[in-house]
Amino acid sequence: MIRLMQKADAQDVFRIEQMVQSHPWSLKQFEEAAESYVSTVIEYAGKAAGFCILQPVLDEANLLLMAIDPAYQGQGLGYQLLEASIAMLPNNPVQIFLEVRESNIAAIRLYEKAEFHQIDLRKNYYPAADGGREHAVIMVRTCSDDFASLFK
Repeated sequence: MIRLMQKADAQDVFRIEQMVQSHPWSLKQFEEAAESYVSTVIEYAGKAAGFCILQPVLDEANLLLMAIDPAYQGQGLGYQLLEASIAMLPNNPVQIFLEVRESNIAAIRLYEKAEFHQIDLRKNYYPAADGGREHAVIMVRTCSDDFASLFK
């Protein structure tokens, strides 16, 4: 089941975030995201298995954060969650943007499956585990057929 995140879900999604991110959001940030953004949770076997946080901005949106509990990865939950979350965005955004670590090949493949494509590379954007920096791949999904007509 995919549903909007409630403030009460913050502890569960914070736990998932800590498992998958080297620099996780704080519990307070998740509590605020539940009230401020289009934040969703996917439940599997009766518990939170993942989350997605989208920030609508006028006729666009930014995918701020998304994660699936490692115990449930590889089962298609990420794709289901992403598509359902996008469908919940208000005003049918023209484009959705995201940034992803260049080394996160599984996430990049998921985003490509969801019709995102790379538009740029932000060099040395993320802190790396070895103390260095890692590039961010900037991706976009064009959601409206009308968007292309603006440039004709």
